[in-house]
Amino acid sequence: MGLARGVDAAAHRGALSAQGRTIAVLGCGIDRTYPPEHDRLRRQIEERGAIVSEVPMGAQPHSHHFPRRNRIISGLSLGVVVTEAAIRSGSLITARLAAEQGREVFAVPGFVKEDTSRGTNALLKEGAALIKRAQDIIEAILPQLEPALCLRLQRSVGRGEQRDHLGNEEQRVYDALSYDPRTVDDVIVATGLSVSTVIASLLSMELRERVRQLPGQRYLRI
Repeated sequence: MGLARGVDAAAHRGALSAQGRTIAVLGCGIDRTYPPEHDRLRRQIEERGAIVSEVPMGAQPHSHHFPRRNRIISGLSLGVVVTEAAIRSGSLITARLAAEQGREVFAVPGFVKEDTSRGTNALLKEGAALIKRAQDIIEAILPQLEPALCLRLQRSVGRGEQRDHLGNEEQRVYDALSYDPRTVDDVIVATGLSVSTVIASLLSMELRERVRQLPGQRYLRI
């Protein structure tokens, strides 16, 4: 990843919290940190991973450095996951580079009217693998991993599925949702459950990142 704000930083922190390793590829000189508020995260990555840059020492984070940086990110990866992207997005550049390098390209579908979903939906139309949960990615890359790591991931997925098991009422609420936003009232009508049960189920699944709440009390599957 690129140490950027948003999903990049979240991915770095997720790898670190899982006691894993992570690599940050910079779009500036290696003696600089961009964005500057990620200085502490950078130091954590240096302890358990690596900081990489191909531009000279002292180089500022100019916009033309980032497509070059993105090709390194995709080249270091087994696959690239695009969670959100507008039609004109650096993430789409990374996805194109990944495809050219023979890497897996994954995309998370989104509501067709959201600007940040148009890029991911376009990738799916072009043949990217549709991702609904982390296990989809794990299953796709398992054949490329060392046997010992494959076994660890399979055990981890099994434990995660047990922890993330939905109760009967939660499952009914989840089944009533889709990748188009639906209101609480829509879910109540579809499930026949009480208001309190539907709201409690949605809150529980939102905390476990199974659903996403949008403005206007609308919900999406994740």
